[in-house]
Amino acid sequence: MKTPGSAEEWYDLGVLLRQNARFGEAMNAFLKASETEDDALRSKALASIELLKEINGFVNADLMNP
Repeated sequence: MKTPGSAEEWYDLGVLLRQNARFGEAMNAFLKASETEDDALRSKALASIELLKEINGFVNADLMNP
């Protein structure tokens, strides 16, 4: 896989990685995408980062205490 060049490519890579449950790598890709000057893309990347934080922090207490 070649290294993405543009912020849009980094964002697209983050989406692909998130879909494949590779959350750490997706987070890194979204962080790279968020460095753009494009406000709309930065906003999407930051929202994706927050989503990953929620996914990684999710705990279902009922499943933990059967």
